[in-house]
Amino acid sequence: MLAYEVGSQIADGLRAFSEPPAPARPESPAYRSGAGREALTLAALADTPLASRFCSWPGLSGRRYIFSVYRWSECPPFCHAVLLTAVRGDAGRRQALSVFDTGDFPEPALLRAKRDLSAYGARLEFHLHLLASSAAERESVLADLGVHSA
Repeated sequence: MLAYEVGSQIADGLRAFSEPPAPARPESPAYRSGAGREALTLAALADTPLASRFCSWPGLSGRRYIFSVYRWSECPPFCHAVLLTAVRGDAGRRQALSVFDTGDFPEPALLRAKRDLSAYGARLEFHLHLLASSAAERESVLADLGVHSA
């Protein structure tokens, strides 16, 4: 996906998902909007049982980041991971709602996201990127996904 296509999707925001309304963001400065991005399937896993368990999200640079996909109710509390919340539309397309670093204490971050996004019900997914092994790498991923520190 080209950077201008990503920018266009970001500009579109969550208009395609007007029901229910977009949730209020938590007050935490680590919780950032990822609205408008769309997940890509992994060609290497197409037609395999793992295809639904992984996806990639494009950064503004064109780089793709691999995420493990979980139901919101089954997401493990990994410390220092990039967590992207997404909603799956009727056509199966995933749209990002928010993206943030889970930090030292992931349980409160997961609970806050579950609470704030519960209106999406079964369509809500939590995506974890575990390959960024340092705070600097996670910040780089967040920046490339269009998330800027406060």
